[in-house]
Amino acid sequence: MNKVNVKLLLSLFIPLLMGSCYNDMGGNDFDTVLPDVSIVIPAEAYSTGIGSQITIVPEIKTDIDTTDLKYYWEVRSDSTNERGSKIFRSLVPDSQQGKILHYTGKLDANISVLNNSYPCRLRVHQVSTGRDFYSASTFTITLSGITGLMILHGDNSGTEIGMLQDGDFTPAAMSIPATPVVVPDLYSSSNGSKLPGAPLSITQTVTNYISAYGAYYPSLNERCGKILTLTSNGATWINKDGFERLGDWNTAFYAQGSEAVNQNKPKGIFAYQLYLYAFDGTDVFIQSPLQQKYFLFAEVTDSTVYADKNTYTFEPQFITTTGGTYPIMMYANSVNGDKTHKGFFGLRTGNPGYMTRYGMILDSKNDPAVFNPGNMHADIVKMAWDGRRHVMAVLKGDAANVLYPDKFFAVDLNPSATPVTGSVTAYSGIGQYLYNLSALPNIDNAVAFEFGTTSNMCYYAAGSKVYQYNCDAGNIGSPRELGMTDGSSWDPKGTVTMMKMLDNSQNTPTHNTKEAILMVAAYQGSNAVLWALHMDTMTGRISKAVEYSAATVPDWKFGPIKDIYIKAM
Repeated sequence: MNKVNVKLLLSLFIPLLMGSCYNDMGGNDFDTVLPDVSIVIPAEAYSTGIGSQITIVPEIKTDIDTTDLKYYWEVRSDSTNERGSKIFRSLVPDSQQGKILHYTGKLDANISVLNNSYPCRLRVHQVSTGRDFYSASTFTITLSGITGLMILHGDNSGTEIGMLQDGDFTPAAMSIPATPVVVPDLYSSSNGSKLPGAPLSITQTVTNYISAYGAYYPSLNERCGKILTLTSNGATWINKDGFERLGDWNTAFYAQGSEAVNQNKPKGIFAYQLYLYAFDGTDVFIQSPLQQKYFLFAEVTDSTVYADKNTYTFEPQFITTTGGTYPIMMYANSVNGDKTHKGFFGLRTGNPGYMTRYGMILDSKNDPAVFNPGNMHADIVKMAWDGRRHVMAVLKGDAANVLYPDKFFAVDLNPSATPVTGSVTAYSGIGQYLYNLSALPNIDNAVAFEFGTTSNMCYYAAGSKVYQYNCDAGNIGSPRELGMTDGSSWDPKGTVTMMKMLDNSQNTPTHNTKEAILMVAAYQGSNAVLWALHMDTMTGRISKAVEYSAATVPDWKFGPIKDIYIKAM
């Protein structure tokens, strides 16, 4: 073959060779023609939730010394190169790269959207030659939104948010794990450290109306999906998807800095239908679906004059009943600035924008009621509504309370009472019954109170015990330690740190069961235990006790539990 023919062949072959140097995977075709490493991923698609882990063990065949190989798991993110093409980037930090992938679900710059499938690959690098080898095909990772029971736990050294996934805490439409799954450190894994301060409460500002009205009010989906935590150090807003910190209490308000109109004294937040209430010091901010996603200005202040000529400040105790004269009930911490005059406040409409027009203190002094709910001389401890649409409440009397100074007592309010023509309030029987709790065992040391749907489902916790009693037409009955329906005893296994009723009501909009579940947390030494007590409404006793602890759930590592909340999508 003469020199001219050789040059001609080379001129034809070299461009073809160069054009095939890099395939769509980013590797060399030389490596696929002469494979020194064969890489197979067991599955084509993987899915996990925030905080949960995927482990992938690849099948690798090679005649190269393994000490000459390094492994890099990569994802084709939304990032692009200078030509606008999407590029592969590291799926996990360098310190976590290795032959076996241990990936913990987290929203970041690479995987930034939930429920989106991201192509991934394993790149094997030969150190001595600089050659790269790639898995035979890409596989996908999909990060799904996590639902379940949020658990707020910790102590004075810091607060953590964990998640428990099990059937009782997961919407019916979601897949339920075969066994309970926990992620104790969702917040710190996303933010690098715990929340400062001791834990107080956790709430997701979600309502049942998002899916129905989200298309009409787009801001609903964003503002209703955030998580609010309160600690002894203040308030923190958290992204519901990735659990990353969004800001402090002030970030929920439109006016900032020197123009801020809120007091920066977070007390709590509640959702009612399409509205959000923020209790900020002595003010109440209301966010309607027609507003933007921020709170604009205080709808109610300590100088707001109502139609009944009174002014009020409010405690963040908020009850919405399923009907009746007062679909919204609150507790006035002071009336006309007088701290010794405080009591129950009712709003005779479901529209929070009409608070000053239709809201009033429940003053029954001229009605046939056994007490005046508008002047209780007491601080509110717990409010709940039962199956009769009555509002049950526990209060603690102040020094001016004649009957119960510095003592716990309970009341039964009926916001659906029959109208009485000619009376001052036009409604009688709102304050129906007053209950003296002083004779209940260990009541002075009570740390938590709860109510169920029937009159025999009244509970309080003190020390390492939970007690049950009845409230029936003004009489207290059957006080005893809470036990099982078959007569056997039940032990919380520590000092009770929290008690909360899940009954598919306003505070548990995504609860998956219609039955009442009393959640009780206890702590002993370094061991936290959380109980899901399925309650029998006929007896008020426990029909089934489910224990979540280090003895029953893998990876259970929780500090003292102070609050829980069902998390929606």
